[in-house]
Amino acid sequence: MEQLNLYEILGVSQDADINVIREAYGKLVANPDIQKDAERFKAIGQAFEVLSHPEKRLAYDAAMQYERQEVKDNSFNDTAANHTANYNTGSNNTAANVVNTSKSEVKNYVFIAYVTYALGLFIWFTPVVGVILAFIKRDEAQGSIYASHIDYLIKTFWVSLIGMVLGMLTILILIGWLILAATGVWLIYRVVVGLIKLNEDKPVSNQGWF
Repeated sequence: MEQLNLYEILGVSQDADINVIREAYGKLVANPDIQKDAERFKAIGQAFEVLSHPEKRLAYDAAMQYERQEVKDNSFNDTAANHTANYNTGSNNTAANVVNTSKSEVKNYVFIAYVTYALGLFIWFTPVVGVILAFIKRDEAQGSIYASHIDYLIKTFWVSLIGMVLGMLTILILIGWLILAATGVWLIYRVVVGLIKLNEDKPVSNQGWF
């Protein structure tokens, strides 16, 4: 229940002196209609008892002042809390959007790297571009499924490079052609597997050779 304002009950201002309070009280209690309203009559008597007593009035004024300040502070705190909540929500969403955008960009670079590897079957230097992209985005990919793809790409590059070099060195004794063919098939397989996993937004296993 809301606390009654004793000054309003008597119909006087908060700075009214004792004479004004007594006069207002006298008129109210003399009113026949008020006399019939027991609850109101009692409230008027209680208001006069407090406001006519200097110490009680001082205490009441202090309590009123404290209550007003508390309401004001609570209102301020609620407003600040709402602004803070809105700010935090906006910040979290912004942060989430930044993270999602960053990971999406990494995924695009990983896809490009896979494509450069596939083109390496026809244009020998394109895998170099792909592995450079992989190294550039390696740190940025940490903590995401794309980190496994980055490691997968780097391993694929170095193993393919070793296979190509061995194949070229042994090409004159025919076994080199087999090494080159095997390396090409292995590379295609790795690229296809990687692209499938990437499309499904799944990590790719970097264990073993396949």
